[in-house]
Order: sequence, then structure tokens, then C-alpha cells
Amino acid sequence: MSAPCIAKRPAAPVLPAVPAHGIFEQVQALLAREQLRAAHVRQLEILLDACTGG
Repeated sequence: MSAPCIAKRPAAPVLPAVPAHGIFEQVQALLAREQLRAAHVRQLEILLDACTGG
């Protein structure tokens, strides 16, 4: 039994700003952005799989 499909796609997460200065802070912000983006992609894939019965 598959889950019902949803008509509305989840909103993309708000990504943290990358500071103009400070390499450590820039790296932290970029890693956080990538983790949020990857989590959002996984969420979309799960929803798509549920719709297609995959």
C-alpha cells in the first residue's frame, strides 16, 4: 500500500548566509547549506517514491 500523493511540493529550506570574511565561518556556513539542501532532496525523493509506489 503506498501513501497518497501530495499536490504541493515542500518549500525549500532557507539557507544560511555565507559571511564575507573568515574562512572557518565560511566553511561552516557552506557545510550547513549543503546539509540542508541534501536533506531537502532526500525529502523530495521519499515523497516521489511514495507517489510512484517505489
